Amino acid sequence: MLKNILNEILLSDKPSERIYKLIETGEISDIIPELTALKGFDQQTPYHNKDVLDHTMAVVDAIEPRLNLRMAALLHDIGKPECFTVDEKGIGHFYGHHIKSAQQAEEILRRLGYDEDFIAEVTILIRYHYMKEVASSIKEKGIKKFVDSVGEERLNDMFELMRADIMGKKNQDTESVKKLRRLCNEYLHK
Repeated sequence: MLKNILNEILLSDKPSERIYKLIETGEISDIIPELTALKGFDQQTPYHNKDVLDHTMAVVDAIEPRLNLRMAALLHDIGKPECFTVDEKGIGHFYGHHIKSAQQAEEILRRLGYDEDFIAEVTILIRYHYMKEVASSIKEKGIKKFVDSVGEERLNDMFELMRADIMGKKNQDTESVKKLRRLCNEYLHK
């Protein structure tokens, strides 16, 4: 039942409106209570001008309306609060948040009754969404490992999640995603 409600919300024209409403009313606690920890969580980073929840909602609204992508967008930063550190300059960091978010997403999706294939699809996307950050310095060996980890069949979905993630940030430059896509295509067509 809760899974069906969540699916309907995620596949709507603007999922953020209904998710914000669920948070306001407290009903989100019945579905994904972990989302409440994102509200008001200041990222303290020059890359973000939104709290974690507002960033997440921007990503959900910016991604293609397919359930696996919308779910990955919804949960891609769910582990950020647990990974938060501040450096000596007062800048926030979320080291390992992609791993923690994938783990939490798996727990959430199991609890809601999603099947194993869907859970694997979503958690792989979440686990590797950070790779756009290293596109400028990645070597061929890194590209091979990325493609092998994500799966060639998931690459377009991965690039879509990366693009949407950037659209939820202060600087919406998608060049890193374009470069990573180009490097993967070159590797695959050798």
